[in-house]
Amino acid sequence: MLFPTTLVGSYPQPEWLIDRQKLAGRFPPRVRARELWRIGEPWLVEAQNDATLLAIRAQEEAGLDIITDGEIRRESYSNRFATALEGVDIDNPGTALDRSGHPTRCPASSAACGARGPSPSMTCASCALTRASRSR
Repeated sequence: MLFPTTLVGSYPQPEWLIDRQKLAGRFPPRVRARELWRIGEPWLVEAQNDATLLAIRAQEEAGLDIITDGEIRRESYSNRFATALEGVDIDNPGTALDRSGHPTRCPASSAACGARGPSPSMTCASCALTRASRSR
């Protein structure tokens, strides 16, 4: 294989999973933004798994060589990383000015920061689901 192909960035999350109007009406969230999800907490993981399976199938149908989970669980590029760090108080965010000068909620450190677990870009469960669900 001369040039393996893959997805760069996030795969679009389905409309039934995330509220695009709420997402479009703000700068990218810096802290958890549970209000963006259209599915309630008891079923959210299952719904994210279903959307991940759809993203995997679409990548396979497109003929991509390297399949990803599509980052379906990600609310934004920064909060996925920040909320995965040990020492970040995700329940009591701080406030900072965004690039337009308006106050916005942001991660607040409650202790020394460090890795909470595996790579915040792909959780172990997401990685396992991706590996188990590929058809090739």
